Amino acid sequence: MTRTLTLTTDAFRDQHGDPATWSPATLDSYLVIGDIAPPPPPLYTHREMQAEADAWQASAAGQQRLADELAATGHSIAAGIHRRGAQDARQHAEAARLGWPAYEAFLNGW
Repeated sequence: MTRTLTLTTDAFRDQHGDPATWSPATLDSYLVIGDIAPPPPPLYTHREMQAEADAWQASAAGQQRLADELAATGHSIAAGIHRRGAQDARQHAEAARLGWPAYEAFLNGW
């Protein structure tokens, strides 16, 4: 079995551990690898993630309005369901505001 090592910044960090403990030479090697094989760009741009966050925020507002209306008419169980949905949408919006890496981590439960 032949093992092929891929020259990436992620693989380098996996091999060398916490960057706070690196020597100046190790840090220089990492920077050179970043110049040779830069990490791929995020899947979504900052602007796209802000639009995603706005959509989640609008969803949260709509669900919260519906929850308030249901609670006012005595439908407490349905109101609770929509309240939880609004909370979930707000959490998605907060993660999306931070950009794709944070949003991806949120979606994957990291």
